[in-house]
Amino acid sequence: APVYEGKTEKVEFTDAYGKVCIHLLPFIKPAVVRHAFEGGEFEKEAEAVCDHQSAVKMAVSHMDIDTDVRNVLIAHQFVTGAMRCESEEVSVGGLDNVDASVFDGFDYVALGHIHKPQKCTRDTLRYAGSLMKYSFSEVNQKKTVAVVEMGEKGETQFHTVPLNAPHDMRLVEGLMDDVLAMPYSEDYVWVTLRDELPPPDARVT
Repeated sequence: APVYEGKTEKVEFTDAYGKVCIHLLPFIKPAVVRHAFEGGEFEKEAEAVCDHQSAVKMAVSHMDIDTDVRNVLIAHQFVTGAMRCESEEVSVGGLDNVDASVFDGFDYVALGHIHKPQKCTRDTLRYAGSLMKYSFSEVNQKKTVAVVEMGEKGETQFHTVPLNAPHDMRLVEGLMDDVLAMPYSEDYVWVTLRDELPPPDARVT
């Protein structure tokens, strides 16, 4: 999706159950929304936008949504309650958070950016998660792909397919001699040495 300028893109498909509309909402900030409606008939409404919650709410309210058909939203926002990792930027006080209720009008919401695959408040509002692990805070995460199947309106099912990277991440700790005696591995490893005296040139070894 391009930079937000007051309108969003919509792609339509038709299957045995009728029409499916895929709405594309890029990551938006309050200033972007205020600028998009500046000088128009909705300028006063836009002036009241003061945070990410009100920004996304206004953007969604101006989408072309036919509630009689199935609507899927692809978005890039932080939903309140979602679990983040240390490699993701966090605004002070969670000012970039958006309440999940803003997306109630959509049959399925596919969210991006947060690395941990997870649902938010309902099964049909999910973060896909990253395909790979990008920091050691993700070492215990199970990466997956969500496969969504939409039947008639109101009937949405999904299942996940596990992803196995060629090089995993592991946390290892112990004495230097014990660590060196471990089997060879091509995983990415974070080693914590427990020797009473720091082994000389431990990094080089």
